[in-house]
Amino acid sequence: MQLTAENYNQGFLVDDDVVGGVAEHPEKPGQFVAFILQHETGEYLGYQPFDTLDEALAVINKVERPWIFEKASSCQGGCGNHGEDGHDHGNEGHSHGAQGGCGSSGGCGGCGGH
Repeated sequence: MQLTAENYNQGFLVDDDVVGGVAEHPEKPGQFVAFILQHETGEYLGYQPFDTLDEALAVINKVERPWIFEKASSCQGGCGNHGEDGHDHGNEGHSHGAQGGCGSSGGCGGCGGH
């Protein structure tokens, strides 16, 4: 499974240990970040900014893991408070502890905020 320009803002790549994704840079509009984090602890294993979406997608898609695509839940768009909030990202019942998204509202807008 890979992230594309069409799906990167609709969910994440997940496996048993980590979550990977691409999001708009929370502090630099028009730039993007690729990130990988442990979904149990929310600890970032990688977080790298890029000037373009294509660059960020290319890097995350080079990571060889048994990824599945998991759609983000209820919140649409933008990043709110960047605290750990234990988002549940849908189909597989993983609780990712991801930072970003919609603060403590429970939904996740796909922001890997840092």
